[in-house]
Amino acid sequence: MFLLLLIISIVAWLTARQFLKSKRLPPGPVSLPLIGNLLQIGYQLWRTGGIVPTLNHYRRQYGDVFTLWLGPIPHVNITDYDISHEVFVKNATKYADKHVPPVMNYVRHGNGIFFSNGEKWQELRRFSMLTMRNMGMGRDLMEEKIMAELNERCSEIDALAVNGTVVQTVNVFFDLTVGSVINNMLMGFRFDERNKNRFLTFKHMLDTAMQKFSPRELTLPVWILKKFFSKSFDSLVNDQHKILEYVSEDAVKRSRQYLNEDYEIDPDNVEDFVDAFLLKMKQDPNSDVYNEENLKILVLDLWITGQETTTMTLISAFIQFLNNPEIMENVREELMKVTNRATRHLSLKDKNETPYFNATIAEIQRHASILNVNFWRINHEPTVIGGHPVDSGCLIASQLSVLHTNEQVFENPEKFDPERFLKNDKLIQQVIPFGIGKRSCLGEALAKAELYLVRFIIIIFSVTKFFSPIIGNLLLRYKFEPHGKIPSTEEVLPFTIAKRCVVYDMKFIKI
Repeated sequence: MFLLLLIISIVAWLTARQFLKSKRLPPGPVSLPLIGNLLQIGYQLWRTGGIVPTLNHYRRQYGDVFTLWLGPIPHVNITDYDISHEVFVKNATKYADKHVPPVMNYVRHGNGIFFSNGEKWQELRRFSMLTMRNMGMGRDLMEEKIMAELNERCSEIDALAVNGTVVQTVNVFFDLTVGSVINNMLMGFRFDERNKNRFLTFKHMLDTAMQKFSPRELTLPVWILKKFFSKSFDSLVNDQHKILEYVSEDAVKRSRQYLNEDYEIDPDNVEDFVDAFLLKMKQDPNSDVYNEENLKILVLDLWITGQETTTMTLISAFIQFLNNPEIMENVREELMKVTNRATRHLSLKDKNETPYFNATIAEIQRHASILNVNFWRINHEPTVIGGHPVDSGCLIASQLSVLHTNEQVFENPEKFDPERFLKNDKLIQQVIPFGIGKRSCLGEALAKAELYLVRFIIIIFSVTKFFSPIIGNLLLRYKFEPHGKIPSTEEVLPFTIAKRCVVYDMKFIKI
């Protein structure tokens, strides 16, 4: 009898506590003690067929700011641009701390830049941005590097052409193109026939590991994962260690050669990111920031932020082009006029002269919207968001995937329609492909450039500015047709944190 009363008392106390906490949070479905909304979310995932439609379901029901309890922790979701801007831009410092998934803290021990906070994160971000700026990101030098890689990749394709036509697996083509640009920045060399298999092995390892991540792995404590999901936990942790060692092997080898004085670096002519980091290591050999462990993790972080964002967007771009060939032709015609019938390559300086292409890039990024679930930030003090009280201790995020598919903002969101941005030029502000605020993507400037230059050719790194030149210049050089079945626009893995595109072949037809 006493035990029954004790259980009833505990349940009553937990229920009352949950109710009072919910009063200090934005609206959401009724949550249960300890398990929160896991049952409702599981049902909606099954009913709607994916994370994004599930979040859209709750947005329609509860508004642009709503709460979902993942277990005992409330997660506040923001799906409105103005509110996101207010929270993560105007109050960026207040929400600078990222929630680090326990499993990533277990693997990384607070190192690197992608899953870290505090002074270490600030120092590494400052160093990374300064180094990238010195290496030409956002300037003509970076455009030259992207175009040089694109020219090499296209030369390799042209050498294989039969009657002016080559069939390529698009995913591999973009992986290698973007990967070469990134590796050139990190290590000072590109990928060609001699070493491309090593890169493709790493990319396969990365793709396989990312498919294992779901909201469960990003939220549950390590002890729960170990006890109840030990097989998947061990597999995930082993994958992370293998990837880290594999991707950083060249950097670690160079580091030890440099410290043993078997490798020289000219401080006045630093050629790549790793060399810049090694100089900092030597200046302060006792630093807890500039050491070999952080070098390894930082190299991986820059690979992930650059490679995945840019490659997935490029692959998605050509899926849309193959499904909407009239749009691809409209873009090509505009680019032909601007470049005097392709007598020169498309440049970032042409951006103001290519409104339709700009609109198309925005629509590509809106549809690609790589993250199904954005990374969470920590709310340290009681506040108000979108007119709702938000208690301290909860996690908040701007769900960009939902913002980009909001039918009240983007009419017929499933339709690929660049014209929407020409009809309403302010709409482009609400396309945020690389995050918002202080924790937005490090490679944003590079990815943007690649996108624009590739609008006719394809894109590389991890930011929008360099995105377009790759796509653009590809369109100036080739016509594109599907090889076999037109690739589907349907998402391959709708239940993982990041989107994956179908693997498909495409004909490159020399113009």
